[in-house]
Amino acid sequence: MHYSEDNPLEIFVVSDFTGETIETVTRAATRQFPNGHTRIRRFRYINSESRARRVLEEALDNKAIIACTLVDHDVRTWFINKAAVMGLKVIDVLGPVMDLLSDTLQMSPLEKPGLAHQMDEAYFKRVKAVEFSIACDDGSNSHMLPEAELVIVGVSRTCKTPLSMYLAHKGIMTANIPLVPNLEPPQELFGLDPQKVVGLTIKASKLQQVRKERLQMMGLDPETSAYAKIDKVEDEIGYAKKIMKQVGCKIFDVTDKAIEETAQEVITYLHLE
Repeated sequence: MHYSEDNPLEIFVVSDFTGETIETVTRAATRQFPNGHTRIRRFRYINSESRARRVLEEALDNKAIIACTLVDHDVRTWFINKAAVMGLKVIDVLGPVMDLLSDTLQMSPLEKPGLAHQMDEAYFKRVKAVEFSIACDDGSNSHMLPEAELVIVGVSRTCKTPLSMYLAHKGIMTANIPLVPNLEPPQELFGLDPQKVVGLTIKASKLQQVRKERLQMMGLDPETSAYAKIDKVEDEIGYAKKIMKQVGCKIFDVTDKAIEETAQEVITYLHLE
C-alpha cells in the first residue's frame, strides 16, 4: 500500500497508563520519515482484555500498526497473541526488556503501570530545574547565576532557550545569557567556574539563513534588516567567541545539530549522566 499525506499510515500507541513513553519513542521514529506519512493515535489505560480487544478491532478496521507498552504480563501476552491471530503488526517495546531483566535478575517485575511517572525525588528536581531555567532565561536574574548547574552563552538564534529547557527537563538547573556586541554580559558570568559554562557557536552562513527565516515568519523583509546581514552576523559570532575565551568555557558548534544532539554532548562533557 502507498502511504502519503492524503493516506497516512495509522499508528496506534497503546499503554496501560498514560502512553507518554511509547508515544515519545514512536514520534522519534516517525521523524525519520517524510512528514504527513504517518498519523499517531494514543490509547491510554488499556489494562484489561475487553479494552485491549476494542483497540485491536479498531486497528483492524483502520489497517493500523501498533506499538505498545503493557507492563501486565497476562494482558500483554493476550494482546500480542490476539493481534497475531488477527494479522496485525505489533511492536512490543517494553516486554522484551522486562523479560530480559527478569531472566537476568531472577525475579519477577512489579507489573505496576505508571511507576516511571511517580512524583519521586527526581520529579521534584526536574520541576525545580524548569522553574529556575524559566527565571534565568535570556539573561534574566543574573544574580541567580551562581546557583546554576550550567550556564549557556551564545548569540541570538543558537537555540539557547530550547536547549536550556531540554536540559531543565532532565533536572539540570540551566541559565542562558545572550552575547550581544555593545552590551556587556553580567559580571556574575566571569566569576563562575568555567567548567559550569558552555558556549554555543554556529557557522555564519547558517545563522544568517536562520535569521532570515525568522524575519520572514515575523512578516519583515530580511534583505533590509541588519539582523540578518552577513557582516553583522560575523561580527556577533566573533564577539561571542571573544567573551567565551575570556570566560574560559567549552564551545560547542550547533550548526545543523538537533537540540537532543547538542544536549547529549553537553551532558557528556559535564559528566551529568
